[in-house]
This record gives sequence, C-alpha cells and structure tokens, in this order.
Amino acid sequence: MSGSMQSMRAAVDVAIVGGGIIGCTIAYELARKGISAAVIERGEVGGEASWASAGIISPPSHAAPPLRLELGRRSLAGYPWLIATVQEETGVDVGYRHWGELLIARDEADVPRLRELLAWQEANGFDSEWVDAGALHDLEPALPAGLAGAVLANDAGAVVVNRLTRALARAAAARGVAVMEHTPAVGLATDGDRTTGVRLADGALLPAGQILLAAGAWTARFGLEMARPLPTLPVKGQMMAIADAPVMPHHVIGGAGGYLVPRTDGSVAVGATEERVGFDKRVTPAGLRELIGLVEALGPVLLAGTVTATWAGLRPGTVDREPILGLVPGYRNLWVATGHFRQGVQLAIGTAELMVDSLQAGRPDPLLAAASPARFAPGS
Repeated sequence: MSGSMQSMRAAVDVAIVGGGIIGCTIAYELARKGISAAVIERGEVGGEASWASAGIISPPSHAAPPLRLELGRRSLAGYPWLIATVQEETGVDVGYRHWGELLIARDEADVPRLRELLAWQEANGFDSEWVDAGALHDLEPALPAGLAGAVLANDAGAVVVNRLTRALARAAAARGVAVMEHTPAVGLATDGDRTTGVRLADGALLPAGQILLAAGAWTARFGLEMARPLPTLPVKGQMMAIADAPVMPHHVIGGAGGYLVPRTDGSVAVGATEERVGFDKRVTPAGLRELIGLVEALGPVLLAGTVTATWAGLRPGTVDREPILGLVPGYRNLWVATGHFRQGVQLAIGTAELMVDSLQAGRPDPLLAAASPARFAPGS
C-alpha cells in the first residue's frame, strides 16, 4: 500500500521499532533531549527478552573489546542516577539493589582466569577485589564448601528489567513520547536512500525523520525486507525462581556458566540456559535439569527451597556475538541497535547515549565503528 493511500499518524523525529530495554532507554534519552519519538511494540513493552532477563548490572565478566567496555562502563556508572530519577518520575519500584557480585573459582584451575579478569577490571577502573577461599563463606553463606576464591565486584547490582523497561516507557511518555503497545510494525516506507515511515498492521503509516530498529531477535526480518543483512538470531534462556530456602544469597553469584540473582521480593533467580532452537520459548525438563545443576554448583542450600516460577525468553544473538549498532548500509536515516545477547541491561545506557548522539549528528559516533551493520555486507 503506498503512503498516499494510508491513514497517517502524527509524524515524529525518531520512530523506534521495539519496546525492550534498549528501545525504551533510547526513547527516554531522546525525550530528555526534547526530540520527538515513538516506540512501536508488537506486544507489551518489556514483554520479551527484557521480561525474561535476570537483570544483572555489573562490570564485564570477561575482558571485553573497547566498544563493549565503553558501553558497560557508561551503563554501570549511569544506573544509580537513571533508576533513582525514573522511580521518582513514575512511582514505579524497579527492584534495584546494589548487591555486589561474586564470580567464583570452583577449584584451583579457575583461579588464574579469574585473577586475570580481576587485573583487567582493576586496570579499567572497576571496584573489584579478590576474596580468598577462607573468607568466602563468612561473606556469602549460601556458597558451597570447597571453593578456591572469588572475584568480588563491589559496584554490581541487579534490577527487574521488565519493570525498569516499563518505567522508562512511562517516563518517556510523560515527556511526550508516543508509546504504542500491541501495534505490530509490518514494514518500512522508503523514498530512495531514505526511510520515510513505519507501516503498521492496522494500515496506518507513522512518518518519521529517522527510524531505529531495536526489535531484538526479530530485527532480522526488517533487514530481509530492506535487502540488508541484520543477522540477529534468537537464543533461548530458561530460568526459574526459588524462595524460602534456609539460607538465601545476598550477592549475585556467578560461575559454572550461570548465575544466582537475589531479588528484592526475597526470591532468587537462577539462570540461564543457552539454546539455539528458533523462536521456541517453552520451558523444558532438560532446561530445568540444567538449572538444578547450576543451583548445586553455586548455592546448594537453595535446593531446600521452593520453586516459585519458571520461564524462558529469547535473547537477541548475532553470528559474531557482538551487538549491531549504527546506520544500515545504503540508507541515510535507518539505524539499528540490537544484538546485545545476554548484556542488554548491562549495556543499555551506554548504547542509548551513543545512539542518540549519532541520531542527533546524523552520522554514527566513531566509537560505534566496530559494531556497524556494514560488517555483514556481502564481501565485507
């Protein structure tokens, strides 16, 4: 259907396709700068990967390349202010607490890797320290016996990501952003090398000066439409919540390929599997067995608790495990911000800052070069 035949919505400076933590953090940053925007979400804001996330906000747990280091550093530093501000503006409790994070060495073979990580974190200005084996149980009684030590990230915390996402959307809406839930985007309107608007499932067109694709694992379909590779892929993560154990952890605990995350409601989130099974969000017995193995490795005292919930979500992965951030090749005003995989909340503030700066400048910030979607172009 041509644009002239469609009903028209009010034009905005920036239309964001996708209402997850990345899209809504960007929307709030745009609103703070007085830039008109709309968030177009096919379901509920924060209803996909953001709903399923464990919500860990911490320094990188592996030596990160320069861009992810910068995004993580900005985000970790910015969260206390952002959360306090959004909670004050909306009255929504986003479940944030500054827990600290323990990355455990299960045996002596793990120690050199974690010592190297600690040296890297310290060199990059993060407040981390080594905890010897003898001091671990006093610091965190939920840990199993026999560990070889741990890295303690003092500036780590956790948040309930879908609550934060919805609070960001509400705060952005109060500043004039149009938040359009249950409104599928079915395509993009173009005029030469420019996108002119987002085509909606009800037949309407939302005109926009610039369009930002932040649709998580579903972003690839827009790339197919525009004949530009944006190769996102869904990576399922199954999780469960436990309450009422004799001892509950009071740190985020990471190791053995997973984590335990205490929450302000008294439960602990256990996660997560990493499965490439398409857009399948079922919770499976095999997934739950893997989660029980994580509990045994990280906090076996929780086995005496009660499983209060199980769930699964689809993280936005990419073929090279790096985010996709920047201008879509061949278009002057079509942007993408996706592919954060397990680190959406950890990188959200830094992503929003750099993407909004880029949108305002009309060209990608040089820091985004390593994440450019141009790296997927044929022959690149």
